[in-house]
Amino acid sequence: MADYAWLLPAIACGLIALVGNIVLGQQVLKRNIIFIDLAVAQVAALGAVLSHYWLNQYPLFSGSFWGEMLGPWALSLLLCALIALMEKRYQQHLEPMIGSLFVVSASLAIILVSKDPHGADFIQAILNGQLLWSTWNDVWPLAFITAAMLLLVWARPTFMQGSGFYLIFAILMPITLKLTGVYLEFALLVIPALCAAKLQGSRFFIASISIGIVGILSGLVASAHYDLPSGASIVIGLFINGVLFSVLFVPLLNKLWPTLD
Repeated sequence: MADYAWLLPAIACGLIALVGNIVLGQQVLKRNIIFIDLAVAQVAALGAVLSHYWLNQYPLFSGSFWGEMLGPWALSLLLCALIALMEKRYQQHLEPMIGSLFVVSASLAIILVSKDPHGADFIQAILNGQLLWSTWNDVWPLAFITAAMLLLVWARPTFMQGSGFYLIFAILMPITLKLTGVYLEFALLVIPALCAAKLQGSRFFIASISIGIVGILSGLVASAHYDLPSGASIVIGLFINGVLFSVLFVPLLNKLWPTLD
């Protein structure tokens, strides 16, 4: 067991990211805006490219947490404000519009790094994340922002039902993306919530948290033991566990605790 102690920061980051994404994922399914995570994640990735290639030139931002996050947060806030506006005016075509924003931002990121000989590695890191190599210094900012979001949702439950959802999404998602990468961020947002969607109330959160915990732990252990990419390993772990859980355990939960609140 001690051989895997170095995985503890990665496990902590993964579980904290899971909690935040389950809260957001429930809203994403209700609003039927599945592409929002890919679009915001890719725009945040574009912001990371701008921070890496532009802000790092200035001593004030070079190598600092704020220097890394300023670009992703700025672009994510702008995109979420735009999506909130489009949701009110273009509801019928909202998903294809969000998908278009995703592919445009991805293309811009590729163009920006195309002249850098290490640009492909940088894009690969953004897509797959660096969760396996997380440290305790990565845990605390993510934990603080996630705790603030949960406190706000608990104190004002209606905040998530309006445009406040987009504000929380724009702040939380980029810092999660920094560790998980685009693929794993999307999987954490959608897979646990989707596989537990037939459940309500407390049963939904119990099921989605269970799916996420088993998927994260199995993926990280497989990644560390077999030297596999952590993001891709956890995505596959989440998918397999989510499918098994929804087929085998969701009907059982509905029978055993039909009125659990």
